Amino acid sequence: MSAARLLPRLKAAVRRPRSLFTQMVFLLIAAVLVAKFASWTASLDEKAMAVRRTHVEEIIARVAATTRVLSSLPAENRTSVLEVIGGRDTRYVIEDKPLVRIGYMPTDPTALAGRERLVSLLKLPDEAVLFKMWNKSENAEPGLIHNPWGALNPVEIGLKFSIQLPDGQWLNVLNRRMVKPNVWSDTATWSVIASLVTVALVAFYISRRISRPLRALADSADRLGRGEAVPPLPLKSAPEEVQRATQAFNAMGERIRRFVDDRTRMLAAVSHDLRTPITNLRLRVELLEDGEPKSRMLETLDELRITVEATLAFTREEGGEESVRADLSTLVESVCDDFSDVGQPVIFSPAPRLPFVCRTNSLRRAVRNLVENAVAYGGVARVRLNCLPQEVEIIVSDDGPGIPVPEMERVFEPFVRLEGSRNRRTGGVGLGLCIARSVIRGHGGDIHLHNRPGGGLDAVISLPVLSEPGRDIHPSVRRAA
Repeated sequence: MSAARLLPRLKAAVRRPRSLFTQMVFLLIAAVLVAKFASWTASLDEKAMAVRRTHVEEIIARVAATTRVLSSLPAENRTSVLEVIGGRDTRYVIEDKPLVRIGYMPTDPTALAGRERLVSLLKLPDEAVLFKMWNKSENAEPGLIHNPWGALNPVEIGLKFSIQLPDGQWLNVLNRRMVKPNVWSDTATWSVIASLVTVALVAFYISRRISRPLRALADSADRLGRGEAVPPLPLKSAPEEVQRATQAFNAMGERIRRFVDDRTRMLAAVSHDLRTPITNLRLRVELLEDGEPKSRMLETLDELRITVEATLAFTREEGGEESVRADLSTLVESVCDDFSDVGQPVIFSPAPRLPFVCRTNSLRRAVRNLVENAVAYGGVARVRLNCLPQEVEIIVSDDGPGIPVPEMERVFEPFVRLEGSRNRRTGGVGLGLCIARSVIRGHGGDIHLHNRPGGGLDAVISLPVLSEPGRDIHPSVRRAA
């Protein structure tokens, strides 16, 4: 399939996924994204706290190192060293008094752990190390009820250190910094991508394992509805539920074929057996004296014989014909040409090629019956094809008086012939429309009649489309039409 045709199908699948594969892939991908998003949201506080702890530990380690350096230097050199060490966020001062109140002991677990860490690094008495920490953010310390998204906001962390040097002076350190947690990383991105790819592959495998036998089941059911001979579907390599559905379909198809075959054979047998008594009756009537009773009896026997022969011909065509791939446009055109060759007013409007799987003789018979009715009762038959996205219509139009609306469905019943506009003497045996509808419904379609507002009748055959209009078919298939 070319890229120009594949891209619109992909866009349509994304906008409105209809197949089992696209629905399963989209649902699983959505589930993974929701799960990843929920997990990420739940871990925002933990990640933010980890970033803040890292910042505090870094400052504590820096202050401890500075303290050790200053402890080894003479008092007159400490100021110059602090000017070099100090930065924009951190201020170092040597003073006689501590910046933190003497005896202050933090109660926050994080601050308390930071003070203990500082004491262990400096190896000084507890009273020589004073430490205070605070956060300026309502979500800096999450409680039971808080906004997890607040963890994404920058938090101002304040740290105060007062450390007593060996000569009795105090090193006072003040650090204030806006800490913005980094809650997303390249690792998280690759984790999401790997999860989505894995889920897509698993969904592809599962959906193919389920959708392939279901698609085969749907195709076989459609073909069976068109009267085609469908072989039993295989049961292997499918889930148990699909296997049960396949078994039920195979059994149903076998029962339908057996029922149709039995009905066709019975109807053919009855029609065949009626020919002998009809012939015997005709011979007996021929021996009667000429008169009106004899003429009426012969006329009745002729109608009965035509009915039996029409029924027998129909059952033979239906019972022995297999479906083949043919060009529907060529098939309808050939039927119209047969009428035109004998001088009948039948007009066919050219149409694009349309590959179609059908029983060609039966479909010809259905179209022929409609054309015959149009010529007989409407004076002319205009035939055209109307190609729609999901079906194709074969429209046979005439210029007759039409059919009363209450009678439009009744004319499809066997042996029904309307009086008045539909002449009884030239109306056949009343099986034409019945046979035509039976044939069309056997192909998965239907026939409807419509009176045109300006006069005349449209007989519309609707058939489901299996292939795209305009696509060429193999010459051998075209000859089948």
